[in-house]
Amino acid sequence: MPLLQSADWPLLIDLYFFLAGLAGGAFVIATIAHLVGGERSRNVVRVGYYLSLLALIPCPILLVVDLGVPSRFVNMLMSLKPDQTIGASAINIGSLHIKPFSPMNMGAWALLGFSVLAFLAALSVFLEDAKRGRNLWALRTTVGVIGGFFGFFLAAYPGVLLGATARPLFQNGSFLGALFLAVGASTGAAAIALILSFLGQEAGGTVGRLRQIIIPVLLLQAATLALFLLRVGMSGGEGAAQSLALLLSGPYSLIFWVGAVAVGLIVPLVLQVASRQPGLAAISAVLILVGGFLVKYVIIAAGQVVLS
Repeated sequence: MPLLQSADWPLLIDLYFFLAGLAGGAFVIATIAHLVGGERSRNVVRVGYYLSLLALIPCPILLVVDLGVPSRFVNMLMSLKPDQTIGASAINIGSLHIKPFSPMNMGAWALLGFSVLAFLAALSVFLEDAKRGRNLWALRTTVGVIGGFFGFFLAAYPGVLLGATARPLFQNGSFLGALFLAVGASTGAAAIALILSFLGQEAGGTVGRLRQIIIPVLLLQAATLALFLLRVGMSGGEGAAQSLALLLSGPYSLIFWVGAVAVGLIVPLVLQVASRQPGLAAISAVLILVGGFLVKYVIIAAGQVVLS
């Protein structure tokens, strides 16, 4: 895969990565609840699909604001000129092109496709709630399964995109995609749990069943974060070592260790494992959301520092 030019990723892109990952995680969890949870997980399905769509709505807006010109987003999907050569690996459909080895092109297509599927899933829930849909199980299953693949991709691809850039911390971060996927799953589950807690679902056991998802994905997040750091540390490159030092002991270390690791990962994991008291689920969910954003923010920020 050719390396992308080093880019400056503003806070808007950090927020886009966070919301897109959360949307993908919430959608996948809602689909799993739909397939195996039965009637007792109906609220997880409803909240998960609605949440996924709501989290996606700001994403194209954030991209357009960052790009400055709305047509640039369209240009990610289309050939700029009829005679333009866009590579032998591209799949051309009229003026549209799909480039399987381009993270930016595939990310734009994934966002577009997933947005359509998230809308259809939320619409099926709305029609069911409004008593206007008789039997939407087959439609929701089809949309959920296909959308689940898009959701997985959308949550993981920012890490792959970063890995294709010419920055030492990212180039050596072969576990970034897996880490971002785990963060998407944990924040998606936490957001669902937080909303259900506000709706009074904790006493009914719905949030308790979500704990069975949250604990494993938090452990996966911790494992992939450790593997990412270990991989960068073992790369042997001077640039990677300097970038890693910025993260672990330099100006970004406080945000990383206190915000992303302690507050956003260790504390909520302890709360999930050791306590089942009403109200603590909501606190744990908030901490997971904060930690999920901070771990992406601080890695991206440290990786962008230009070292002499």
